[in-house]
Amino acid sequence: MIASTTENVFTKRLGLPYAPVILAPLAGVSDHPFRRACARHGADLTYVEMISATAMVYESRRTFDMLKRHEEEKILGVQITGKSAEEVGQAVAMLDKMPFDTIDINMGCPVNKVVKSGCGSGILKDPKRVYETTKAARAATSKPLSVKIRLGWDRNTVTWPEVLDAAEQGGAEWITIHGRLRSDDYGVAVNLDAMAALKQRAKIPVIGNGNVFSRDDAIYMRERTGVDGVMVSRGALGNPWVFHDIKHGKTDVSVDQWEQLVLDHLAWQQSEYGDTGSGAVCMRKHLLWYAKGWPAAKKLRESISHTARISDCADLVREYAAELRTAGIEIRSTVWPMDLENRFQWDPKYDMDRQLDRGVGDDGLQGV
Repeated sequence: MIASTTENVFTKRLGLPYAPVILAPLAGVSDHPFRRACARHGADLTYVEMISATAMVYESRRTFDMLKRHEEEKILGVQITGKSAEEVGQAVAMLDKMPFDTIDINMGCPVNKVVKSGCGSGILKDPKRVYETTKAARAATSKPLSVKIRLGWDRNTVTWPEVLDAAEQGGAEWITIHGRLRSDDYGVAVNLDAMAALKQRAKIPVIGNGNVFSRDDAIYMRERTGVDGVMVSRGALGNPWVFHDIKHGKTDVSVDQWEQLVLDHLAWQQSEYGDTGSGAVCMRKHLLWYAKGWPAAKKLRESISHTARISDCADLVREYAAELRTAGIEIRSTVWPMDLENRFQWDPKYDMDRQLDRGVGDDGLQGV
């Protein structure tokens, strides 16, 4: 990997290693059981999923529940988005009093209901607002502050140079760049050339995001762009081992390792949410992702889809692991178990349980 050209001041403030590997704030996914699974296997920094500033200001109980931090989480960030600089500043002032180590402003979420509310990547069309929002957040906290962006809105509105400058001038200490436009879907390749140009222009550290599924992907991104670290999104779904792979090159997961982590994740989920109800429904999507890459998993996936109790899911996992051992299957590669083309086009929303796919920023962005 090539050396960074920017001093990683934020890694020193947070106690992170050089070239950190970070878990993205994944909407509908990044609760503390999932974050603990990723941190256990090497994620240097994890985030609470994106929070609505509107919901914070109106003191939504559901949103405050999402902000729960487990005592085992050593370094934790939180991400916020809002309809105005003033609202983001108010929300950040509230987050400043909570036990988070760093705060990020989301200016890249492409989901329609978020953008229609003037949040997420909708901010990218107005660099002045980027500056005002970052400045308001900076004034509201002394904690490390970052901004997450995309390259622009669409082919005719590529704003990353102006947005980068505005974020820096507003007081951001580092920036995370997802190397696509808001108009791009997952089938569009991440633009590493644009990311490299952004890194060359930046006066602050840059974290690269997009299509990082393995150590090779992370190395390639860093060598092509010079980014100071990488953020993993879809590559972590069902595969928390990816962080260890990126950092140390271990590419195999044994049946025993897989079974133990999945059972631990289930136990953490049950402890937090109970054996039935929304926590059990939410866990199903994780189990569908965990099953990817293992042979003859169709029966397991079908059983999971009709299971209402986490304890029953644990029994299914134990039974499936025993079947794998009986069949002489010992390992699965941690490199994403799909062919190259399909993994880049994969949209995790299609694997989510639609009964509890709350999407992004659902709470507080509608009807307020």
